[in-house]
Amino acid sequence: MKHREVVNRVLYALAGLVAIGICAAAVTLLWVDRRDIWASAYTSARNLTGVLAADISRSLRSYDLSLQGVVERLREPGIERVKRETLQRLLFDRASGVQYLGVIGVLDEKGNVIYDSASVQRPSANFADRDFFTVHRNADDVGMYVSRPYHSVLRPGDDSIAISRRISHSDGSFAGVVVGSLRLAYFRDRFAELSIGERDSITVFRSDGVVLARNPYSLADFDREIDMPKDFQQFVFGREGTFVGVLSPDGINRLYTFDVIEGTPLVINVALAVDDVMEPWVRRAVLIVPVTLALFLSVMAQIVLFRREMRVRGVYEKQIEAQAQTDGLTGIANRRTFDDALEREWQAARRENKPLSLLFLDADHFKRYNDRYGHQAGDELLKRLAQVLKNKARRPRDLAARYGGEEFVVLLPHTTLPRAVAIAESIRRAIAQWRVPHEDSEGGIVTVSIGAACATPGADDAAASLVVAADAAVYRAKAAGRNRVVAA
Repeated sequence: MKHREVVNRVLYALAGLVAIGICAAAVTLLWVDRRDIWASAYTSARNLTGVLAADISRSLRSYDLSLQGVVERLREPGIERVKRETLQRLLFDRASGVQYLGVIGVLDEKGNVIYDSASVQRPSANFADRDFFTVHRNADDVGMYVSRPYHSVLRPGDDSIAISRRISHSDGSFAGVVVGSLRLAYFRDRFAELSIGERDSITVFRSDGVVLARNPYSLADFDREIDMPKDFQQFVFGREGTFVGVLSPDGINRLYTFDVIEGTPLVINVALAVDDVMEPWVRRAVLIVPVTLALFLSVMAQIVLFRREMRVRGVYEKQIEAQAQTDGLTGIANRRTFDDALEREWQAARRENKPLSLLFLDADHFKRYNDRYGHQAGDELLKRLAQVLKNKARRPRDLAARYGGEEFVVLLPHTTLPRAVAIAESIRRAIAQWRVPHEDSEGGIVTVSIGAACATPGADDAAASLVVAADAAVYRAKAAGRNRVVAA
């Protein structure tokens, strides 16, 4: 029985490990899958950011070279003596074939336009209040400057930004600005060539947060400043990195990857919608989680059913075992149980050097009782006799058993012969006091004869000798007139 319990516990543990293993495998699979999808999205965004940053950097440097060319020619000796038509060609020949680059103009130290690439005649315009002019007037180390977006006056409806360079006198003092307009259509056309998700976005903005261009395009983004949280600003100042959060007005949570456009004060950002990135993983999780849960519940249900089956089986086996150890008629121990208990108590009495007593009881003239009153009455009498014996064998190791037919035994460990005789006498009196009619018996009532035997087992003594002694005492009781107790 104990071995079976150990086996069952091992099976429960293995089944539990299988259930836990299924869940652990599913969780690991989903975690690895999620990590791979996230890494793939990050890599794709980083690659796209790097390609766009390099492409925009090359384009802006090309535009900047055109501006630098104008500055260099203005520094050539005697340039002021060249005719205006010739000077106009010399200054702006590099910019004539540059796509998306609008008018290039030269401003003096007061912001007046003195030359422009669109006309030979000197235009009457002043831009002293524009940021691309004031920034160079106030500092001599700005380099290439990119202005805030503006709506072009010369090209109505065409959004542009200004790219400017400082012009200095020979002594380093401020001499003016050379400025060129760049159509924002350059960014929109470049972004349109890319295949991105509907909720993904690409943004080019200045390091101070002013948005220059964004895809998807929206009028609300024009000249807007990004409300950059502190942690995002730290990434920008670190020149490159990633950030997950909500920065756009649409409120979509995105994975932002960005990089500084080399040689410019601009930052480019590629943002992938987190929900779209994780959608394939979510679809797989929706499939895997229920299947895993079903497998887990199936294993647990099998464990519960198996335990219930084992419990029912255990109860049934105990019932079978109890039936195998119990006399079916009287409900007390049977001959087999008595034999096992006698051998066990005999060995214990030998080890402990303690007395072991046995009472052997026989119903007087039981066959005659059956013949006169019937077998059903005889069975009821045997049941009553068994109940009396059971009530007298009260200690945990005492045992009352049906030996066979109308014969009963009572095993009394740690009991001396005088004590055993006293118990036997109490049994005999209790039965006689019933005064159950038995017309074929000497006294006219049901009586019993009891033999009592006691032994302290030695090394070579057999347990059967105690039964033989008690049985012999019963026969002597019957020979002496029945309804009495005789000690061996």
